[in-house]
Amino acid sequence: MFTNSSGINAGHTESTYSKVGFNNWKLATTKFKAHQTSNTHLNSITSLTNFLHLKPIDTVLDEEREHIHSQKEQQRLKNRQIMQRLIDITLCIGIGGRSFRGKNEKETSYNKGLFKDIVTLLAKYDPLLKSHLELGPKNATYCSNIIQNDLIISISQVLKNQLKHKIENKKISIIADETSDLGHHEQLSIVLRYFDDEKKCPVEQFVGMKRIMSTDSQTIFNAISDVINDFGIKWESVLSMCFDGAATMSGSVNGVQAKFKKENDKAFFVHCYGHCLNLILVDSVGRENRITFDFFGNIQLIYSFIEGSCTRHGILETIANSLNLKLKTLKSVSTTRWACRAEAVSAIKENYTALLVAIKEISDRTKQADVRAKALGILNQMKTFEFIFAMLMLNPILSLVLKVSVYLQSSNINLLTAVELVTSLKHSLMSLRSNEKEFQDIFKKTVQMCNDNDILIPDLKRRRVSSKIDESHKTQHIMKNKEEEMKISVFFPMLDRMISDIEIRFNQETINMIKCVARLIKQEVTNDDLINLSNIFVVDFNDLDAEIRLLKSNCSISKDNINTCDDLIKWLADYGTGRDIIFQNIFKILKEFVTIPVTSCSCERTFSKLSFIKTKLRSTMQQDRLDALLTISIEQESAYNINIDDVIEHFKILKPVSRRMEL
Repeated sequence: MFTNSSGINAGHTESTYSKVGFNNWKLATTKFKAHQTSNTHLNSITSLTNFLHLKPIDTVLDEEREHIHSQKEQQRLKNRQIMQRLIDITLCIGIGGRSFRGKNEKETSYNKGLFKDIVTLLAKYDPLLKSHLELGPKNATYCSNIIQNDLIISISQVLKNQLKHKIENKKISIIADETSDLGHHEQLSIVLRYFDDEKKCPVEQFVGMKRIMSTDSQTIFNAISDVINDFGIKWESVLSMCFDGAATMSGSVNGVQAKFKKENDKAFFVHCYGHCLNLILVDSVGRENRITFDFFGNIQLIYSFIEGSCTRHGILETIANSLNLKLKTLKSVSTTRWACRAEAVSAIKENYTALLVAIKEISDRTKQADVRAKALGILNQMKTFEFIFAMLMLNPILSLVLKVSVYLQSSNINLLTAVELVTSLKHSLMSLRSNEKEFQDIFKKTVQMCNDNDILIPDLKRRRVSSKIDESHKTQHIMKNKEEEMKISVFFPMLDRMISDIEIRFNQETINMIKCVARLIKQEVTNDDLINLSNIFVVDFNDLDAEIRLLKSNCSISKDNINTCDDLIKWLADYGTGRDIIFQNIFKILKEFVTIPVTSCSCERTFSKLSFIKTKLRSTMQQDRLDALLTISIEQESAYNINIDDVIEHFKILKPVSRRMEL
């Protein structure tokens, strides 16, 4: 059967054993032994063995297909490992807010940009990446600017999908603010606030930076509506909104607030508490109070004069060292964040002696007439009784305001804590006004400082008592001495204006709800409170009443260990106790209450990132790339913990065409 099967027996076949046969048994066994060792027989045996082990053609094809598939799968897994490295590099640069590309991205360039530089550096120590760059196809290295953009967009989209999943079926609040960037584009920053069940506290998360072509209320409302639709949020789920006091945003007739309430009339509007505090300061130290008004102008002149020249700043440092004083950095007087003026006043107070000597030396040494004129003018203003009095008076007041302002900027603060803090500030200011000793201490320190620096304390200008109504003065009161004049004309008006403005500006539409929640935490709820809470937070009146009665009689809770809204939430959310189910209406009220924002500071923090990412050298950046980079840089915690596989899957389907590299 196998005589000619392989062709190796050609010319050596023995037909006796294959075709002709034999009829003589003589010497048969000898012939058999000789044939058994012949090449023909051995070759035929080999062919027989191969035939018996031969696989069917379909099996051979299946095995070949499996082998090819196995090789492809190995290559696919290797490609995903390469993509993981590229995504990690993208995250590293994106979280840091650095630029990806350089001026020249050719292989011979020394300024290829951070992305390619890090890829090259990593390839030196990573055999997989090195093999990909050196042996892989040159049209699929995946280091181009297009791939970089796709990776950035993919990471951003995965982060937004995670947020979309977290806020599903939850009440949310919207915080928005607008600014202009370096490219002269109006940018609207939008932040969502929601209650995180894992962290047991409210969380504020950046969702997008939208370019708006106009700053009218309808354009801003449309931009926010697009975000709400993109995240699948229902208008009924929008609990509140927080904006600044601009008429476009907070207008009750045609502002963004009014348009929100047309969609959901139960949504609350919160005027940012930080802006309210700033406005209170603006009103209290305005033009009506000439001494404080002039004082802030003078300290801004001091800052500009000293810090406007490296030489003048160096002279101040030298003088401070020679006097053995620790120099405190001078601060500019901010035009928007008035609470930060406390640092500017404190710096002038700490450096007062060094400033006098330094400015005097500058005026003596300078060869420029205008510099000498400015120095003498500043010295003349600094050596006045009014300047020193304003400095010593404003320092403690602004320090109080700064403490409150900093705490109000916390992202997890709730309205109840904020109101308690503002109330404490009001009481502190009232104490300053009513306590005679407080003003006397300020005045004594002013007199002492004037005497130490040889500054003349002006005498009180005596007024002639008019026999008829004198319209040239605001009051007919005759001052007895300089101390009384400063107290009545400067100190009291400033404090009175601040106290009255606190009452007016913080009396917002949420104040009634805040009082009800405060009494709920203290377990002192009235029937009216129950009605208000059940209507505002849409809970059953009878169920809420029953839960409050149970809460009062619960032995494991006391007024000593539950003092704040956060304390009660943590007590209810203690897993394994079932309290969140038993007191589900109270828990629902508290979760929604802390979801209402206090300030729009989170949006302003995004503006800091905006100026860091969109710089002069990156001013032509496209909006979708800018939005994605801001998302990665702002939401750093989420970016660090992102699922790389999700990014790869989104990267695969981002473009309608298939990727050159199998993933």
